[in-house]
Amino acid sequence: MPATDETDAEYRLPRGARPRRYELELTPDLAAARFDGHEVVTLDVLQPTSRLVCHAVDLEISDARLETPGGASLAGQVTLDEEAQRVTLTFDEVLSPGAGYRLTLRFTGVLNDHLHGFYRSTFVADDGTEQVIAVTQFEPADARRAFPCWDEPEFKASFAASLVVDDRLTALSNGGILSEEPVGDGRRRVRFHETMLMSTYLVAFVVGRFELAPPDDVDGVPLRVAAVPGKLPLTGYARETGAHALRFLSRYFEIAYPAGKIDHVAIPDFAFGAMENLGCVTYRENALLVNPAEASQLELQRVATVVAHETATCGSAIW
Repeated sequence: MPATDETDAEYRLPRGARPRRYELELTPDLAAARFDGHEVVTLDVLQPTSRLVCHAVDLEISDARLETPGGASLAGQVTLDEEAQRVTLTFDEVLSPGAGYRLTLRFTGVLNDHLHGFYRSTFVADDGTEQVIAVTQFEPADARRAFPCWDEPEFKASFAASLVVDDRLTALSNGGILSEEPVGDGRRRVRFHETMLMSTYLVAFVVGRFELAPPDDVDGVPLRVAAVPGKLPLTGYARETGAHALRFLSRYFEIAYPAGKIDHVAIPDFAFGAMENLGCVTYRENALLVNPAEASQLELQRVATVVAHETATCGSAIW
């Protein structure tokens, strides 16, 4: 049954503005379980308004500024509604309909222990020390815990992401690495290729100690499997089944996979079986890692089924 206007107003964002592109940088501090964020959202204003409303929860927004298509800079007053998980940005003048507005936000957040949003996962290394990973799980509506956004599937946009991380850590996201540069204090900025237009729940970030199997070239698309140190020998079967699924689906639909690469990443703490983030699919370890010499047929079938399913849904925006 179609939603009423009243229900729409209560549960869905206003349709007066639409994001087109997010330029997003996150700096996770794994030891402190926090992160800093900065984003520039390019958006269209569709009707006259003095307010922009988007989603945010468990975030502290310290600065909000809007650049108009004409070059004016407007400071925004920030009002957070934690219960509704929304942030309202109010400006001193009415915004005229038009394209090319640029909204700049600075914010901080928590790497939570709840297996959703931008969260902490841990594993015990061979030397007995606990190692921390920062990883995302945004489906169905938890991208808003990592950055302010229009967190509804209708509001598709492209994402140009960067992560500032410790030099010793691996950083993964939806796109392949565009560039890396040192920023001092033993950290580097990793910039990723911009994504296609997609929903916020498909954005992914992974930061931590990982080993990656050498990429397999699947009709020009590099495919990798990532696991925490010591578990790389368990990735071979996933590589084989992942390559087969990707090749089969691309040829069956006669449409190329809609991302420049695909990583299958085994996460020690993961609430779902797996998640089809575009280009950076995340899995519970036992849904991806397996030793074919010791596994039962049922275990092998499960890994093959999950990998094939995630590959198919990962490309579903095109296929």
